[in-house]
Amino acid sequence: MNKLTLCDLHVHTNYSFDSSAEMERYAVAAIELGLAAICFTDHIDINSHRNTFATFRFDDRLREFQRVKSKYGGKITLLQGYEVGDPHLHPKETAFLRSLQPDMIIGSVHDSPLLDGIVSRREYERAYDKCVRIMAENGDYDVLGHVDVLRKWHDDYVEDTDYVYETLRRCAKRGKAIEINTSSMHRDGVPPMPAPDAVAEFAAAGGKYVTVNSDSHSCGTLGFKCAEIAAALPQEVRRCYFVAGKAVPID
Repeated sequence: MNKLTLCDLHVHTNYSFDSSAEMERYAVAAIELGLAAICFTDHIDINSHRNTFATFRFDDRLREFQRVKSKYGGKITLLQGYEVGDPHLHPKETAFLRSLQPDMIIGSVHDSPLLDGIVSRREYERAYDKCVRIMAENGDYDVLGHVDVLRKWHDDYVEDTDYVYETLRRCAKRGKAIEINTSSMHRDGVPPMPAPDAVAEFAAAGGKYVTVNSDSHSCGTLGFKCAEIAAALPQEVRRCYFVAGKAVPID
């Protein structure tokens, strides 16, 4: 069996605006948990609410990553990437990120400008779905992140399953991987993002690769439910990790 049996490829450090966790602490925690790989995917957002690209400490982060990798690389595979909000709206910035040769870019929707001014919860949900669809079809990314992240925050979230299914089919048609994000499962009874039935639709449409990730912002949630979800995946899809933007099958 490939040594990269369990990994977590969506991890935020203190280079993200919403985390104070250090890379080295993550590396130690991951080794203790028996994870074979983690990928640091700090936030790159460029919108009216926040511009982390403008202030991101790229050189400092790279030096820190290289130091931690040099210290722990013999015990665990350490990868570096970014979680980019609306990459299709920021092609120049995304091209710059690619020039840094990250292992992986997660494409996500957080605070898209197309969502500004929407007050109604249901209208917001449907507008969010459309933003994800546009990004999934047009963005430069390796992994489509948390397709229906609103279920993570709202008890009364109503998913348009047909729309989400079609977004995943189009993602599969582009040959992109999708993320199964377990952070929603911290709330009892809430499925991962996307839910198993949606993952099955992705597989049926020819989707080849998935990643199973915790979206951790602290070491205490690293690897959360990843083994459970990985064990229940459809046989048609394979888990992978990425090196320099290229998918590497895990098993």
